[in-house]
Amino acid sequence: MEKQNETAESSLKTYILENTPARIRERYAHLKEYAQTHTFGALDADVVVLDTETTGFSFNHDELIQIAAARMCNGEIVEWYVTFVNPGKEIPDEVAHLTNIHEEDVADAPDPDTALAGLVDFVGDSLVVAHNVGFDRTFVTKRAAGATLKNNIWIDSLDLARIALPRLNSHRLLALVRAFGGADSTHRADDDVAATCLVYRVLLAAVANMPAPLVAHIADMADVERWNSVYVFKELASSEAAPYSLFKSRKAQVAEVQADLFGAAELRADQEAELDRAEAPVFAAGIASAQNAQQAECFTGNISNEQQRSNNETPGHSGDAASTQSSHPSENEEEPRPFVLVPDKEIAQAFDPDGIIGKLYEDYEPREPQKLMALSIQQALRKGENAVIEAGTGVGKSMAYLLPLALLAKANNVPTGVATKTNTLLDQLVNKELPLLQQALGISYASLKGFTHYPCLRKIERIDAQGPQQYLVNNQMVDQAPALATLLSFIEQTDYDDIDGLKLNFKALPRYRITSTSTECLRRKCPFFGKSCFVHGARARAEHCDIVVTNHSLLFWDARFEHGLLPPIRYWVVDEAHNAEDEARRAFSTSLSSETVKRLIRTLTSDSSRYNPFIRAEREQVIEEAKTLLSTMLSKTRNAGVAFAIAAEEYCLSVKDLLYFDTANKRQRYEYLDLWLNEEIRQSSVFQGVRSCAQAMQNTLEKLIAAIRDVVAYFEELDHSSSAQREIALLALELRELYESLDVIFFTNKENQVYSVRLNRAKDQMKDAFVAQPLNVGQNLNEAFYSETDTVVYTSATLSVDNSFESFVQAMGLNEGEASRAETLQIESTYDFDTNMRVYLPSDMPEPQDPAYLSTLSEFLTRLHLAQGGSMLTLFTNRKEMEECFDLANPQIKAAGLRLVCQKWGVSVKGLRDDFLKDEHLSLFALKSFWEGFDAPGATLKGVVIPKLPFGLPTDPLSCERELHDSRAWAHFSLPQAVIAIKQAVGRLIRTSSDKGIVVLADKRLVTKHYGKKFLNSLPTKNIVSLTMDEIIEEIEA
Repeated sequence: MEKQNETAESSLKTYILENTPARIRERYAHLKEYAQTHTFGALDADVVVLDTETTGFSFNHDELIQIAAARMCNGEIVEWYVTFVNPGKEIPDEVAHLTNIHEEDVADAPDPDTALAGLVDFVGDSLVVAHNVGFDRTFVTKRAAGATLKNNIWIDSLDLARIALPRLNSHRLLALVRAFGGADSTHRADDDVAATCLVYRVLLAAVANMPAPLVAHIADMADVERWNSVYVFKELASSEAAPYSLFKSRKAQVAEVQADLFGAAELRADQEAELDRAEAPVFAAGIASAQNAQQAECFTGNISNEQQRSNNETPGHSGDAASTQSSHPSENEEEPRPFVLVPDKEIAQAFDPDGIIGKLYEDYEPREPQKLMALSIQQALRKGENAVIEAGTGVGKSMAYLLPLALLAKANNVPTGVATKTNTLLDQLVNKELPLLQQALGISYASLKGFTHYPCLRKIERIDAQGPQQYLVNNQMVDQAPALATLLSFIEQTDYDDIDGLKLNFKALPRYRITSTSTECLRRKCPFFGKSCFVHGARARAEHCDIVVTNHSLLFWDARFEHGLLPPIRYWVVDEAHNAEDEARRAFSTSLSSETVKRLIRTLTSDSSRYNPFIRAEREQVIEEAKTLLSTMLSKTRNAGVAFAIAAEEYCLSVKDLLYFDTANKRQRYEYLDLWLNEEIRQSSVFQGVRSCAQAMQNTLEKLIAAIRDVVAYFEELDHSSSAQREIALLALELRELYESLDVIFFTNKENQVYSVRLNRAKDQMKDAFVAQPLNVGQNLNEAFYSETDTVVYTSATLSVDNSFESFVQAMGLNEGEASRAETLQIESTYDFDTNMRVYLPSDMPEPQDPAYLSTLSEFLTRLHLAQGGSMLTLFTNRKEMEECFDLANPQIKAAGLRLVCQKWGVSVKGLRDDFLKDEHLSLFALKSFWEGFDAPGATLKGVVIPKLPFGLPTDPLSCERELHDSRAWAHFSLPQAVIAIKQAVGRLIRTSSDKGIVVLADKRLVTKHYGKKFLNSLPTKNIVSLTMDEIIEEIEA
């Protein structure tokens, strides 16, 4: 029994998210035993657990094909009702494949009405439990035969799982069963029912083990008629539970865990320094110039729970960027202590079988390229220079850069940093490599993501105080109660984790309503400020770390806003660096959207206190003599708000006038137009009309901001503060940001700026946005990034073009001065690409402009899939072409017994990725989201097809501006970007040393155009052949 418990606990660990506190892991580990040794009264005295299988997901067009129900009493199944159902229509192949229910199974089965009548008799008035209850309930009750079951209480085990177990990485039935040691379900209704029976009692145990005040609070969120699943909380709630308070709960939680993380002395100092909640002042001074200060608070993250850095004052942790181990100290700085680097020999030995890295892995094989990369990074750190390193697939670059950073951090007590493009790699570093290094070296580490990845407790408390609402979204009623319950439970079960892994219904609680932006953060004015705050507490913890892992976006925003977003770090590795230029450009851009303007109009003119902070302010309890003056000031502010709203509405309408410059053929038009605002357009009467409206809006903004500043200043003179006054101050900051954006877009004309507008072609859709972006972002990086760092190492598997780094070096502004000096290094992959990858160039494929191109491509793709036997990934650059090819190719591929799916509009990218990895023979037509970052090792992927070279649109505003300044801009910018994209796409095929497959580059221009050699010379293999389409098929079939 003890061995079984250990096995179950080991299984559970794989489903619990990283950074889950130990107290929560322990709680989860005891749930199965608790469920086996406790009863839950009416909740499991007489319960019917139900599941259905259907021909599809449409409630209007699809029908039942199986019903399974089990009556459970105190944990024991005592009775079954199981039947196939004849749907009166064909069962789709994909459904039969998933459920293993075929036409012959349902041929003699009862029709839906008969089967439902039997179910009604079986269920009676019992509680009904189902996983994702909305689906099963709708299919069961949509016919008159099952309609009486609408009167039963339906409990959703998915709701319970998301609320009680928010720290699991999946709440799918199969994942829950595996996590708690049950037998796998098979997508047959009877198997799923048996699985749900086991899971249901564990979920009751999970609810019973939640804090009593929170359970009682959730029980009061809604009545049972509105939200059936709340019945569980009402039954398990204690009448003696203390009243729930998010503020008090979070404070107590932080006090319990922070002494271990920060030290008791620091925690006491922090608690004494925090402002009392009822007296937190709102300072009016500086509102007009506070944007940068607010932006400087855009940080947050998670940290390892062990091995925190000592609290001793050190150069690397004083909080002053200039006090870190800079190689360029100013006259007024104290002389830094000697900089220490471990010998190169120690770095090299770490990658031997008995070295630091070698001992971390079973079956470790030393790789000379990995050692070379680590030593190269060590050299860059020693010289205080930058480096650009292209490390091919299989080099092991993560450990190659993490080890030198870790040893430098420990030897000098300074923080180091890693920036990634994707959260996938970030999570891999935090959950895999860094824990291993922590085990070997005792390092500490933290992950810091963008501001909107984390919950804002101030906003959530306000939503909770108002109570969960119900409202229509796309003609469907959405209830906030389950989502709010999930969110509050998540907060109780985490210290400083982000909400990226949280399975939350964001339709009910949109991300913008439960997170903050940099300008929204109230900092010391917020009652949660300090270590209770996910943002500020996480940053405080990260300052004590050896390695901080963040993303490109936050790294470059930190550079833009004078390094106030991240801890002071002078040693960086930027992984996935082929994306760095785009992310840097976004960070140094300014945008102005009509949606933002419309939202501000609604805030200022709404009659609802839900949106309008001035209405909430009027309801404040202030002394009688203050009411008159306050009312007068608020009236003045409202009038200024109305004036702004009128001018803002005119501005939003005027933006649509720029559609005058839309020259695209109606048949070729997409939803949006990206319009380059060149000098000719900016001087046109049309643009000048928009500019005049922008000027009028800016004039009303000045008066409105001044009026709001007076209100905020007056509130500060009162003896108390309020959430309404804080929100008014926040509104002033947003308006100031709008004012400054208008200034940049319409009233400046900088040489290094590209001005453009994205216009929604529907004139009734105010979704237009202006952008001012750097032409040469390298200039910005030299001014704001390299001057504040000692070493930046850029690395990726795809940085060179035709074995040259010139394009990347120029794009990132390297070698333009002393601080940006950089060395380059190309490290070949350890994989045998020449043997394992063969590249085909169809010599008789028409060029993309040829009218016969699409039909020829579709026919070739069909033959290719049939010859290869599936497991193909075809990467398109154009959605229309992809969908046309799919419609032409799929019937023949399907007739051959192969599955082909298409990334159509609205289809979940994650769902497609998961399906592709699960089904070894599945093939996929996909777009840009699959060109990089998608790993499908082994037989899951046997071939990659790229129909067309991924050149950017010639009408792209950045490309147009480049052409204006450089007659060879296409060769200098567009061509290298396309080569890198091809290298990334081809890289999807070989992810391990044993992977094999083919690549088909079906764009004839690779052979007919002079630039084709740039692409072919950049590929990781020389095994490239140009054959006719027939010859390619014959060779594959041989």
